[in-house]
Amino acid sequence: MTDASKPGALAGFRSLYGNFASMCNSLQGLAALAARLVMARMFLKSGMSKLQDFGGTVDLFEYEYFEGIPHVLAVVAGAMATFGETVLPVMLLVGFMTRFASAGLLIMTIVISTLVFPFWDGLGIKYWWNDHVWWTVILFALMAYGPGNLSLDTLLAKKD
Repeated sequence: MTDASKPGALAGFRSLYGNFASMCNSLQGLAALAARLVMARMFLKSGMSKLQDFGGTVDLFEYEYFEGIPHVLAVVAGAMATFGETVLPVMLLVGFMTRFASAGLLIMTIVISTLVFPFWDGLGIKYWWNDHVWWTVILFALMAYGPGNLSLDTLLAKKD
C-alpha cells in the first residue's frame, strides 16, 4: 500500500461507518418502543395481579414487605403501588408523558430494591445485581433519550 492510497482507504472507512451510523440512528424509535414495551410488561403484569386481589396486596404490604405497619398504611401503600404499576406502564405503552412515567417507575424500582426486597439483606451487596439493575438502566435510558418517534409524545409535539 502506498502513501497515496491511505487517505482513500480512510475515507472509505469513514463513509462506511457514516452509512452504518445513519442506519443505526434510524432504529432509535424502534429501540425506544422495544424498551417501553419491555418495561410496561414487567410492571403491568404485577399491577394487574394487584388489581385482581387487592386484599392480598394489602396483606403483602402489612405482613410481608413492611411487617407490622398499621393496616391503613398498608392499604395506602398497596393502592399507590397498584396505581403506579397499572397507570404508568400504560403511559409507556402508548408513549404518553414517557419521561414522567419512566421516572415514576424508576422510583418504584428503587423502593422495591431498597425497602421491599433490600439487596443488602442476607445475601449481601452482590444480590443487588438482579433484574432491578436492568429495569433501572432501561428506565434511565427512557428518561434520558425520550420515547422515540413511535410515541404519542412525538405525535402530540408535532405542530400543525
